[in-house]
Amino acid sequence: MRDWLRNLSICFAVGCFGGLCYALGLWAMGSYGFTRWLGVDLAPHLSNTYLYQRIVWGGLCGLLFLLPLRNAWLLRGALLSLLPAGVLLLYLLPQRGYDYGAFALGAMTPLVIILACAIGGIAASALLRLQGK
Repeated sequence: MRDWLRNLSICFAVGCFGGLCYALGLWAMGSYGFTRWLGVDLAPHLSNTYLYQRIVWGGLCGLLFLLPLRNAWLLRGALLSLLPAGVLLLYLLPQRGYDYGAFALGAMTPLVIILACAIGGIAASALLRLQGK
C-alpha cells in the first residue's frame, strides 16, 4: 500500500511538471508566432490562472503513468499525451463553444494541441525516468 501511494504521489507530481511544460510550450508557440504561422488563432496569455489550471490538470493526467506500459520513456510520454489531447479536442473545447477539433481556430489546431500535449507528456515521462520509475 505504501509503495502504491508513493507511486501515486510521484505520478501526480511529474504530471504537474508536464502540465507546466504543456502550458509554457503552448504559450511559447503563440508568443513566438508558430501558431500564427500555421494559421491557428491560439495564443494564450501567461497568467497565474492559465498556469494553475494546466498544472492541476497535468497532475491528474500524470496518473496515466500508473498504467503498466513498458515502452521506452519517450514513446510512453508521447502515447499517453494523446489521451489529454483527445479530451481537449473532443470534449473541453466543444464545451467552450468550438466545434470538435476546434477547427474554427484554424485547420491546424489539432496539430498544435497534440504538439503541446506531447511536450508535456514527454517532459513528464523524462522526469519520471530520472526518478528511476
